[in-house]
Amino acid sequence: MSQEVLIVGSAPLPGANDFYERLLADASFVIACDAAAEWCISLGRVPDIAVGDFDSAAAGAPERLLAAGVDVRRFSAEKDESDLDLAIAAARSLSLAPIVLTAAYSERLDHTLAALGTASAAADLAARIEEPTFSATVLSTRGIRSAVIDTTPGATVSVMALEASSGVTLAGMRYPLENASVPLLSSLGISNVALESRVRVSLAEGTLLVIASRSADV
Repeated sequence: MSQEVLIVGSAPLPGANDFYERLLADASFVIACDAAAEWCISLGRVPDIAVGDFDSAAAGAPERLLAAGVDVRRFSAEKDESDLDLAIAAARSLSLAPIVLTAAYSERLDHTLAALGTASAAADLAARIEEPTFSATVLSTRGIRSAVIDTTPGATVSVMALEASSGVTLAGMRYPLENASVPLLSSLGISNVALESRVRVSLAEGTLLVIASRSADV
Protein backbone atom coordinates (compact mmCIF):
# COMPACT_ATOMS: atom_id res chain seq x y z
CA MET A 1 0.00 0.00 0.00
CA SER A 2 1.01 3.62 -0.47
CA GLN A 3 1.82 5.83 2.50
CA GLU A 4 -0.84 8.35 1.54
CA VAL A 5 -3.82 9.11 3.74
CA LEU A 6 -7.12 8.93 1.86
CA ILE A 7 -9.93 11.26 2.92
CA VAL A 8 -13.26 10.15 1.47
CA GLY A 9 -16.15 12.56 1.05
CA SER A 10 -19.82 11.75 0.64
CA ALA A 11 -20.17 12.77 -3.01
CA PRO A 12 -18.78 9.95 -5.17
CA LEU A 13 -19.28 9.99 -8.92
CA PRO A 14 -22.00 7.43 -9.74
CA GLY A 15 -20.85 4.34 -11.62
CA ALA A 16 -17.19 4.71 -10.64
CA ASN A 17 -16.92 2.22 -7.79
CA ASP A 18 -14.00 0.39 -9.41
CA PHE A 19 -11.97 3.60 -9.30
CA TYR A 20 -12.76 4.24 -5.63
CA GLU A 21 -12.10 0.61 -4.72
CA ARG A 22 -8.55 0.93 -6.09
CA LEU A 23 -7.94 4.12 -4.12
CA LEU A 24 -9.21 2.52 -0.93
CA ALA A 25 -7.12 -0.62 -1.45
CA ASP A 26 -3.95 1.41 -1.98
CA ALA A 27 -4.33 3.83 0.94
CA SER A 28 -2.33 3.32 4.11
CA PHE A 29 -4.96 5.09 6.25
CA VAL A 30 -8.58 6.05 5.50
CA ILE A 31 -10.65 8.83 7.03
CA ALA A 32 -14.28 8.80 5.88
CA CYS A 33 -16.86 11.57 6.13
CA ASP A 34 -20.35 10.78 7.37
CA ALA A 35 -22.18 8.34 5.05
CA ALA A 36 -18.93 7.62 3.22
CA ALA A 37 -17.81 5.41 6.10
CA GLU A 38 -20.31 2.61 5.46
CA TRP A 39 -19.91 3.13 1.71
CA CYS A 40 -16.18 2.43 2.12
CA ILE A 41 -17.02 -0.79 3.96
CA SER A 42 -19.31 -1.82 1.09
CA LEU A 43 -16.31 -1.36 -1.22
CA GLY A 44 -14.16 -3.66 0.90
CA ARG A 45 -12.27 -1.24 3.14
CA VAL A 46 -13.10 -0.47 6.77
CA PRO A 47 -12.07 3.15 7.41
CA ASP A 48 -9.73 3.89 10.28
CA ILE A 49 -11.66 7.01 11.30
CA ALA A 50 -15.18 8.22 10.54
CA VAL A 51 -16.05 11.87 11.19
CA GLY A 52 -19.15 14.02 10.87
CA ASP A 53 -22.62 14.65 12.18
CA PHE A 54 -23.90 11.53 10.35
CA ASP A 55 -27.01 13.36 9.18
CA SER A 56 -26.68 11.82 5.71
CA ALA A 57 -25.85 8.32 6.97
CA ALA A 58 -28.35 5.52 7.53
CA ALA A 59 -29.87 5.35 11.00
CA GLY A 60 -27.59 3.55 13.45
CA ALA A 61 -24.46 4.06 11.36
CA PRO A 62 -22.22 5.33 14.21
CA GLU A 63 -23.06 2.29 16.33
CA ARG A 64 -22.41 -0.14 13.47
CA LEU A 65 -19.11 1.58 12.69
CA LEU A 66 -18.01 1.37 16.32
CA ALA A 67 -18.84 -2.34 16.30
CA ALA A 68 -16.67 -2.71 13.18
CA GLY A 69 -13.70 -1.20 15.01
CA VAL A 70 -13.84 2.27 13.47
CA ASP A 71 -12.72 5.32 15.47
CA VAL A 72 -15.96 7.32 15.25
CA ARG A 73 -15.72 11.06 15.87
CA ARG A 74 -19.25 12.44 16.00
CA PHE A 75 -20.09 16.15 15.91
CA SER A 76 -23.21 18.24 16.23
CA ALA A 77 -25.00 19.14 13.00
CA GLU A 78 -24.79 22.77 14.18
CA LYS A 79 -21.09 23.31 13.48
CA ASP A 80 -18.91 25.79 11.63
CA GLU A 81 -16.83 23.22 9.71
CA SER A 82 -17.74 20.82 6.94
CA ASP A 83 -17.20 17.11 7.49
CA LEU A 84 -14.28 17.37 5.06
CA ASP A 85 -12.69 20.05 7.26
CA LEU A 86 -13.17 17.78 10.26
CA ALA A 87 -11.41 14.96 8.39
CA ILE A 88 -8.45 17.24 7.68
CA ALA A 89 -8.36 18.18 11.37
CA ALA A 90 -8.29 14.48 12.27
CA ALA A 91 -5.34 13.93 9.92
CA ARG A 92 -3.52 16.89 11.48
CA SER A 93 -4.15 15.59 14.99
CA LEU A 94 -2.30 12.40 14.05
CA SER A 95 0.39 14.16 11.98
CA LEU A 96 -0.74 12.25 8.88
CA ALA A 97 0.49 13.38 5.45
CA PRO A 98 0.46 13.46 2.49
CA ILE A 99 -3.29 13.42 2.00
CA VAL A 100 -5.51 12.56 -0.94
CA LEU A 101 -9.09 13.86 -1.16
CA THR A 102 -11.70 11.92 -3.11
CA ALA A 103 -15.48 11.71 -3.57
CA ALA A 104 -15.69 15.32 -2.41
CA TYR A 105 -16.40 17.31 -5.57
CA SER A 106 -20.10 17.16 -6.33
CA GLU A 107 -22.70 18.82 -8.52
CA ARG A 108 -23.44 21.36 -5.76
CA LEU A 109 -21.34 24.42 -6.49
CA ASP A 110 -21.25 25.63 -2.89
CA HIS A 111 -20.03 22.26 -1.64
CA THR A 112 -17.43 22.02 -4.41
CA LEU A 113 -16.09 25.53 -3.76
CA ALA A 114 -15.88 24.80 -0.04
CA ALA A 115 -14.09 21.52 -0.78
CA LEU A 116 -11.57 23.41 -2.93
CA GLY A 117 -11.03 25.76 -0.01
CA THR A 118 -10.37 22.74 2.19
CA ALA A 119 -7.79 21.44 -0.28
CA SER A 120 -6.12 24.85 -0.35
CA ALA A 121 -6.00 25.02 3.45
CA ALA A 122 -4.34 21.58 3.44
CA ALA A 123 -1.51 22.69 1.14
CA ASP A 124 1.00 22.11 3.93
CA LEU A 125 -0.11 18.46 4.00
CA ALA A 126 0.82 18.02 0.31
CA ALA A 127 -2.85 17.71 -0.60
CA ARG A 128 -3.98 16.06 -3.82
CA ILE A 129 -7.38 15.35 -5.30
CA GLU A 130 -8.16 12.08 -7.09
CA GLU A 131 -11.48 11.69 -8.88
CA PRO A 132 -12.56 9.39 -11.72
CA THR A 133 -12.41 12.16 -14.33
CA PHE A 134 -9.44 14.18 -13.08
CA SER A 135 -6.54 14.40 -10.68
CA ALA A 136 -5.33 17.63 -9.08
CA THR A 137 -2.30 18.76 -7.14
CA VAL A 138 -2.12 21.72 -4.77
CA LEU A 139 1.02 23.82 -5.14
CA SER A 140 1.64 26.54 -2.57
CA THR A 141 4.23 28.51 -0.69
CA ARG A 142 2.72 26.75 2.36
CA GLY A 143 3.62 23.35 0.93
CA ILE A 144 5.02 22.03 -2.35
CA ARG A 145 6.04 24.79 -4.80
CA SER A 146 6.69 22.66 -7.86
CA ALA A 147 5.58 19.35 -9.28
CA VAL A 148 5.98 17.05 -12.24
CA ILE A 149 2.51 15.87 -13.25
CA ASP A 150 2.09 12.52 -14.98
CA THR A 151 -0.48 12.78 -17.76
CA THR A 152 -0.89 11.83 -21.41
CA PRO A 153 -0.11 13.92 -24.51
CA GLY A 154 -3.26 15.72 -25.58
CA ALA A 155 -4.82 15.68 -22.11
CA THR A 156 -6.34 18.88 -20.79
CA VAL A 157 -4.32 20.45 -17.98
CA SER A 158 -5.65 23.51 -16.19
CA VAL A 159 -3.95 25.71 -13.62
CA MET A 160 -6.30 27.63 -11.33
CA ALA A 161 -5.15 30.12 -8.71
CA LEU A 162 -6.75 29.46 -5.32
CA GLU A 163 -4.77 32.48 -4.12
CA ALA A 164 -3.31 35.17 -6.37
CA SER A 165 -0.05 33.59 -7.55
CA SER A 166 3.18 34.87 -9.08
CA GLY A 167 6.28 33.35 -10.60
CA VAL A 168 4.12 30.71 -12.26
CA THR A 169 5.97 28.58 -14.82
CA LEU A 170 4.40 25.90 -17.01
CA ALA A 171 6.50 23.56 -19.16
CA GLY A 172 5.57 20.66 -21.44
CA MET A 173 2.27 22.32 -22.44
CA ARG A 174 0.99 23.94 -25.61
CA TYR A 175 0.73 27.31 -23.89
CA PRO A 176 3.77 27.71 -21.61
CA LEU A 177 4.16 30.40 -18.97
CA GLU A 178 7.38 31.80 -17.56
CA ASN A 179 7.32 33.62 -14.19
CA ALA A 180 3.76 34.75 -14.86
CA SER A 181 1.21 36.25 -12.48
CA VAL A 182 -2.10 34.40 -12.24
CA PRO A 183 -4.93 36.29 -10.48
CA LEU A 184 -7.36 34.57 -8.13
CA LEU A 185 -9.68 32.22 -10.07
CA SER A 186 -8.38 33.64 -13.36
CA SER A 187 -9.11 31.87 -16.65
CA LEU A 188 -5.48 32.45 -17.74
CA GLY A 189 -4.37 28.92 -16.92
CA ILE A 190 -7.39 26.86 -17.92
CA SER A 191 -7.74 24.42 -20.85
CA ASN A 192 -4.06 24.03 -21.59
CA VAL A 193 -2.89 20.90 -23.41
CA ALA A 194 -0.14 18.48 -22.40
CA LEU A 195 2.49 17.96 -25.10
CA GLU A 196 4.37 15.30 -23.16
CA SER A 197 3.63 12.48 -20.72
CA ARG A 198 4.95 14.65 -17.90
CA VAL A 199 4.36 18.37 -17.47
CA ARG A 200 6.02 20.72 -15.00
CA VAL A 201 4.42 23.46 -12.93
CA SER A 202 6.01 25.74 -10.35
CA LEU A 203 5.29 28.99 -8.54
CA ALA A 204 7.09 31.54 -6.40
CA GLU A 205 4.14 32.86 -4.37
CA GLY A 206 0.50 31.93 -3.86
CA THR A 207 -1.51 28.72 -4.24
CA LEU A 208 -2.36 26.86 -7.44
CA LEU A 209 -4.54 23.88 -8.24
CA VAL A 210 -3.11 21.90 -11.17
CA ILE A 211 -5.90 19.82 -12.72
CA ALA A 212 -5.17 17.02 -15.21
CA SER A 213 -8.01 15.28 -17.02
CA ARG A 214 -8.15 11.48 -17.12
CA SER A 215 -8.91 9.26 -20.05
CA ALA A 216 -12.36 7.70 -20.00
CA ASP A 217 -11.04 4.18 -19.29
CA VAL A 218 -9.23 5.01 -16.03
